[in-house]
Amino acid sequence: MNNTNKVSIITASYNNINTINDTFSSVLSQSYNNIELIIVDGQSKDGTLELIKKRENEFKSKLSSFHLLTEKDEGIADAWNKGLKLVTGDIIFFLNSDDWISQKTVEKAVSFLNINKQELVYGICNRVDQNKNKLGSFQKKYIKNREFWNFGFSFTTCFCTKKTYDNVGGFNTDYKIAIDSDFLLRCIKNKVEFKKGNQEVYMRMGGVSTKYRLEAHKEYKQALINNGYSKLLVNITYFFFKFT
Repeated sequence: MNNTNKVSIITASYNNINTINDTFSSVLSQSYNNIELIIVDGQSKDGTLELIKKRENEFKSKLSSFHLLTEKDEGIADAWNKGLKLVTGDIIFFLNSDDWISQKTVEKAVSFLNINKQELVYGICNRVDQNKNKLGSFQKKYIKNREFWNFGFSFTTCFCTKKTYDNVGGFNTDYKIAIDSDFLLRCIKNKVEFKKGNQEVYMRMGGVSTKYRLEAHKEYKQALINNGYSKLLVNITYFFFKFT
């Protein structure tokens, strides 16, 4: 496997002592060996920060580069933006601190991307419960205008070229839930190519977007309107289609 392109994995953490070890172990076990890990911790108080520091030598010895930023943030969008400023890689992936990836996830994702182009590859989201029991998988092919009801894939599976972020920009801190949706809508406006991949991500259910589903729907609608979609069409589509 050609490991020329560096992949920057950004993990935002705050009080995730019960799950973050799975996240770290999956990064360290990757078949792809040119990985940069960036952790943005919001000053955890539950032992998460101590765990990160305990594994710091392991990160530095097994990965191409490692960065830890510890400071208060204004939410996930702010934390992600801070991570983007530290990136030195060619491809960027956001891995949540309660999720993990399969051993060949990075290798598979990289094979789909041309770092000289605005490209995004989305993969398979395996949904699991808090005990890591699989609940099902989610991946549908993105087609034009599908975004009126959903994209058909989860952002948690998306690898993007750095060129994409350079042109589209980071995350809008005005959103609390539809942060990734707004980014994807801006990708569409900027003609980023969406590719269907086969990399796998395991996502624990019970995060913000699943706990506050109604609020997430409202923010998604607003993101569509804010990105230039017809308010009438958005409301009509929202009435007839349910988010999955």
